Amino acid sequence: MIPLERWLDSYYTFENGDGTRYTVHIQPAKHGGLYVQCNEKSLWRWHGDGDIKFLCGDNNKWTKKAMVEIMTYHDANLEVIE
Repeated sequence: MIPLERWLDSYYTFENGDGTRYTVHIQPAKHGGLYVQCNEKSLWRWHGDGDIKFLCGDNNKWTKKAMVEIMTYHDANLEVIE
């Protein structure tokens, strides 16, 4: 079993189906949620159930959609581990 702290600090490289490649680093946020750093160009905060907030960097609807997709996948895998 993977320790929860290690799982929360995760790294993904994926394509979401439209040919765009994303590199995502996920880390726990100090005041709740998870920081999601995308391609070293944008930073988001995830609180689960589709709740994602843009914090800084490049913001567009396609990146937001991809961040929701990867975080939904991340959360689903986290439920399997717990």
